[in-house]
Amino acid sequence: MVRYFPIAQLIIILALMAAVPALSVAASAAKEESKKSSSAFEFNRKDPIYISADWMEVDQKQSTITYKGRVVAVQSEMTMRSEILTAYYDNEMKQMKQIVAEGKVNATQGLRVATGEKAAFDDKEKTVTLTGNPVMRQGNNQVSGAKVIYFVEQDKATVDSDGKIRVQATIFPDELKAKDAGDAKEK
Repeated sequence: MVRYFPIAQLIIILALMAAVPALSVAASAAKEESKKSSSAFEFNRKDPIYISADWMEVDQKQSTITYKGRVVAVQSEMTMRSEILTAYYDNEMKQMKQIVAEGKVNATQGLRVATGEKAAFDDKEKTVTLTGNPVMRQGNNQVSGAKVIYFVEQDKATVDSDGKIRVQATIFPDELKAKDAGDAKEK
């Protein structure tokens, strides 16, 4: 069942922002693309957001909104899936503090895909942290590690290892070259 709540829309918009900005292996190419169009994983205030889940709870005492069970959030060409989506908000400030998607997190848009077990957006720190075997893909290019932290305001990402899981990247230069050539033709 799709449920619409003004605060829930803000939660999903922030969750969508949180889950995907770190997807681009070639950060400069993604930055240029996001300047040209709104097709990159980014904040979108125009299109409606459709949310479905098996269960939803608003807990005003705990200042949380939680969706559980096959959570799907769709906005335009972006789809985000998880088992649980929880938003922590500040009642007095009327804003989100943190949004956490857990359990089989998968965000897709076109050739971009981000997966992991947990994605956390911290509004105060302006960071998105993806953990639990995080993998970011764009086409055949991908990067993975123990933890990915995306710094929203700096448009910068770090991928960490933990001693067991090392940072790994697979980059196809021909794909990046073809994308750059396509971008140059559009200018």
